[in-house]
Amino acid sequence: MEAIERLLQLPYQTLAILVAGYLSYRLAYTGRDSTHQTLDTLAIALVFAFISQAASALLLAVYLAWGPTPSDAVTLPLWAGYAASVGGIVAALIVAAIWRRVSVNSLPEILRGAGISSSDRNTAAWETVINREDSGPSQITVVKKDGVTMQCERLDDFKKAPFGPMILGQDGSIALYVTDYRGKESGEWEKIDPYHGDWGPELTIIPAGEISEVRIRHAPSLLRRWRRGRGTGKGSGVVGDEDPSAS
Repeated sequence: MEAIERLLQLPYQTLAILVAGYLSYRLAYTGRDSTHQTLDTLAIALVFAFISQAASALLLAVYLAWGPTPSDAVTLPLWAGYAASVGGIVAALIVAAIWRRVSVNSLPEILRGAGISSSDRNTAAWETVINREDSGPSQITVVKKDGVTMQCERLDDFKKAPFGPMILGQDGSIALYVTDYRGKESGEWEKIDPYHGDWGPELTIIPAGEISEVRIRHAPSLLRRWRRGRGTGKGSGVVGDEDPSAS
């Protein structure tokens, strides 16, 4: 309790910087911090804290340059200081959100393209799959150790479901809305309707220890399809489009 009391006695500017660093770190690395040590967490939080402080200083400089000031001395209203601190926190959070997307998607591609590194920083393939938030999964099939196979044929049909189309747990567990089922001795798929009238869709949770294999199909985003098409010389770059010049 004494440590908390001392912390609360710090100036509000310092508290704002610390809060910005912590919240930004959580936003940027939630679900991706399993390999971070204490020094990693502290260093990253300090970087975001610095961004918050720089943004606050910039806002104060703008206020002092353009805001109304007395002729004899520059007096900073208390509300301006609070507003600058809040603005610094918001700026750090925005940078953290951008970094979360860039560090997972664009940065590894840039490093691979430059021949610097082919690593994506993750320690397992499963981490890479669950961290690619824009990969556009379209279908998931789970094969259990007992031979039973479950599938959600069209994940997009459950985009507005309470928990989203599926949940990929960091521990390897999976939650999905089963639309197709195949038994151990059966070679045919059996259709299942996960909706039960007013009860809503039924979410099936499969513990990691029961899973033998996971198959996930991905529908490339329009940007990736454009890049792929440009790389193969297919006209507009959209998959399936024909080159007008070929006709």
